[in-house]
Amino acid sequence: MNARLSRFFLAGGQNAIPVSGWFLGGWTPGTTLAIFWIENLVLTVFIAARVAVHWSATRTRGHENGFLKNFLVTSLVFTVAHGIFLAFILGSMVPDSVNRDDVVRGVQWMLGAQVASILLDLWSIGRWPFAEIRRRTDWMLGRVVMVHLSILFGMFLFMAMGQPWWFFSVFVTLKAMVDIGSLLPQWSPKAPPAWMARAGNWMDVKTGHRKRSAETFEQQWARLNRQEAEKHARDEEVVRA
Repeated sequence: MNARLSRFFLAGGQNAIPVSGWFLGGWTPGTTLAIFWIENLVLTVFIAARVAVHWSATRTRGHENGFLKNFLVTSLVFTVAHGIFLAFILGSMVPDSVNRDDVVRGVQWMLGAQVASILLDLWSIGRWPFAEIRRRTDWMLGRVVMVHLSILFGMFLFMAMGQPWWFFSVFVTLKAMVDIGSLLPQWSPKAPPAWMARAGNWMDVKTGHRKRSAETFEQQWARLNRQEAEKHARDEEVVRA
């Protein structure tokens, strides 16, 4: 299965569940936040499984230096911290805001989407470049940050206003757009646009950077692009057959 199509299936399937639950299923804000948190926990495990399978199949250098461990520790630490905070808020301050039946149904659909997604990926994961695995982990960590912000601001508005429908409607929609948008090809030109180059060179002069370095903004851009390309090339090297 094409990796890009797989990413869209992963993001689309995961977002279809809370979007339909919130707009059509009558989910409460607490139920929606609980589903987002459980999704992050399950997604972390499933993304980590993809990383482990890819390492076993390809042995590429990008997996070295604890790539899987660093991803798991970062994602799980934040997710567990979110869970503790969310359990306290929902359990002690708004205990009636979570519908357990809705949570169970949402988790069942979410697990179904996750299992289908990883089964499809296993057909081709051995042919993925390491860059594809890094895209998955970056997407997951961005999701952790999104849920972190939603818990903080969402619950604050929930308690302060008592009418969080508009906030959660905008949040659920934007989250789906950000999730899917993050999987589109990223803008990475070889040279900066002319307006950006002029602004960058002006800032270099004003901050004194030009006195410390003879590089123009365009030359800095090219050097960083070259370094990034070299790093990506090293990541794809096979280190052990």
